[in-house]
Amino acid sequence: MESLQTTRRGFLGAAGGLTFSAVLGVGFSGSAEAQPAAGGKLQPNAFVTIHPDDTVTIIAPVAEMGQGTMTALPLLVAEELDADWSKVRTEFAPPNPKVYGNPHPLLNGGQASLASIAVPGYFMPLRVAGAQARLVLLQAAAEKWGVPVGELATEPGKVVHARSGRRMSYGEIATFAKMPAELPKVTPEQLTKPENFRLVGRSDIGRKDVRAKTNGQAK
Repeated sequence: MESLQTTRRGFLGAAGGLTFSAVLGVGFSGSAEAQPAAGGKLQPNAFVTIHPDDTVTIIAPVAEMGQGTMTALPLLVAEELDADWSKVRTEFAPPNPKVYGNPHPLLNGGQASLASIAVPGYFMPLRVAGAQARLVLLQAAAEKWGVPVGELATEPGKVVHARSGRRMSYGEIATFAKMPAELPKVTPEQLTKPENFRLVGRSDIGRKDVRAKTNGQAK
């Protein structure tokens, strides 16, 4: 129990970069990863990497053991990021409970797959991570175009300025975007309303783990 409590404290410490209502539980600042990476990649937080070729790597924080977490958890991030799901690649997180631990009370910040608590535990934190990454992209595009960020919107994989008809892909933004001095704050009101979900809940989205499991590539 003491080790779990220590992990929980570390997890909350890692979340210090975001401030938002208690209704969101805990979130991830990803402060160690929130820097432009080599080769033009952009890592707004510990869960999202945007590549110049428009692909987006999203981290699944816990193991896939047949329960669908390799798809369900990245979908939560992609929904708020407004990512093009066809260009999303998923990877497993390294063992680092301070950053990737599950805040659900049954795990108390531990990083594991059990008891059907991955989606309930990560539901809000992963949505916040996706929304945070989207805000970084919007801010970078606004600075590039010299327009108020409030005039910008997103569509899957792109930032759009309707007034001028301009648009930029996430990959293009990744080549010049710089992380702000402080990571964007996310409020509950900024998250997508469930009735407006574009990805979460769709029955036509296949599971990310199936191909690798059937051709022998899964690890």
